[in-house]
Amino acid sequence: MAHLFGPVPSRRLGRSLGVDLIPPKTCPYDCIYCEVGATTRQTRRRFAYETDAIIGELTEYLRDPHPAPEVITLAGSGEPTVNLDLGRILGALKEITRIPVAVLTNGALLYLPEVRRELAAADLVLPSLDAARKETYLAINRPLPELTLDLLLDGLTAFRREYRGQIWLEVMLIKDINDTEAELALLRRTLADIAPDKVQLNTVVRPGVEASARALEPGEMAAAAAFLGGPVEVIASFNREDIVGSPLQDEVLVEMLSRRPMTATDLAKLSGLPLAQIKKKLQRLEEASLISIYSFDKQLFYKSLRA
Repeated sequence: MAHLFGPVPSRRLGRSLGVDLIPPKTCPYDCIYCEVGATTRQTRRRFAYETDAIIGELTEYLRDPHPAPEVITLAGSGEPTVNLDLGRILGALKEITRIPVAVLTNGALLYLPEVRRELAAADLVLPSLDAARKETYLAINRPLPELTLDLLLDGLTAFRREYRGQIWLEVMLIKDINDTEAELALLRRTLADIAPDKVQLNTVVRPGVEASARALEPGEMAAAAAFLGGPVEVIASFNREDIVGSPLQDEVLVEMLSRRPMTATDLAKLSGLPLAQIKKKLQRLEEASLISIYSFDKQLFYKSLRA
């Protein structure tokens, strides 16, 4: 299905059915660490995107006897709040299923009251905040010029005040950019003001847009979590062993890898297949020029060559 992917193993949410609400790669930001790739259409909230098709695919999928995902996640290859029909899609989901609905967002458009109202229907919202200093925010997120750090912080604060569901705020730590004591001290004060239910620390575990986006070591992540204090957890390592699904067909595997790069281990955990069998499938697909392989941070990642 064109707008659905998975269920996939999510480091944050478990077994997640992903929903693309926007064409790739459409976003108000062009983050240096984005694993989906560079932004090709940098925009604010400007258009609806294939709403009837998205709702139709969700209705069909949830009608069939699939193994139920733990959560339905509105995210995908772009920023979901750009879609003007976000509220309509959330409303339709709440009518057709009781599975919790999460929204992954960079938070850039939370300053808009209509975006906050529409997100009220979600069970869980996972926004991002990578810096509390203007210069660092601009260097990492590379937003549209009008999307200032003050607007982002105002939107996060207003959303926390209005929203009745869970807010899990992600912070992406990048080596030598936002991991200094001064940067973390600013973040600590800002996080206390926003008061999310959780703060989740991540780092660059998959290849990003710029080579300058480098990962912290596990000890550095633990130290940052301790420094920030409060409800902070490190999510940078995916190690859930209980997420398994149906064996991956070649077409499904290529489709998955067109969404984001994954390691053979990721795919083995997703499918429940032995790692050796996954590696054989990947080798065959690489030889057929359907996927490519490359090294990042001492790991081998696979990515679809399909446009």
